[in-house]
Amino acid sequence: MSKESNVERIHNEWLVLILRGDTAKQTEDTFDALIEGGATLLEVPFTTPGACDVIRRLREKHGAGVLVSAGTVTTRDQARAAIESGAQGIVSPNLYAPVVETAVEAGVVSAPGCFSPSEVADAMRMGADIIKLFPCDMVGPRFVYFMQGPFPGVRIMPAGSVTIDNMTAYYAAGAFAGVAGVTTEMPLADAVRSSNFAEITACARQWVSAVRAMKAGNATA
Repeated sequence: MSKESNVERIHNEWLVLILRGDTAKQTEDTFDALIEGGATLLEVPFTTPGACDVIRRLREKHGAGVLVSAGTVTTRDQARAAIESGAQGIVSPNLYAPVVETAVEAGVVSAPGCFSPSEVADAMRMGADIIKLFPCDMVGPRFVYFMQGPFPGVRIMPAGSVTIDNMTAYYAAGAFAGVAGVTTEMPLADAVRSSNFAEITACARQWVSAVRAMKAGNATA
């Protein structure tokens, strides 16, 4: 699938789930349970043990059913390793030109972290596909709204305290997609630690249903 198709898919399916597991197996098993609940956009951060192996196995097992990005990518070497493992997107908490350039050159989705108009402008000049607004709770949905004036067509993906209760406000302000933490915003920390896959799957179904309702214009459905 082309990068352009993946960017469109991120917008259409909207909800990106990020999980920092304690082990590679815990991360993989939790993502499997989330996928069972309808999750399709996954972010495996490089702060997770065995991140590259997790990315590879998720791609092998679930194929076109999921879009797997590498998160917390802060160096060119990490970006290259993630792409070699099958990552379809490179997501960062900050704006670092070598990471953006590596993703652009490889033809995968680039989503660097930005927190100011200057960083947004720089990222767009570098060829970033999506701007990860992080941490979004410091500025809120109005930042997303105001950035669309000076930067028409900017694709902003808030991360950091996107919840099932406030995601509609971000979407209404023009957020291209949103990132939710599995152990934080969902919140499923205890379920992940205890391997309570039924709870994890049920929570994923609730969030996916909420996103569909939101995009259909009926946030209470």
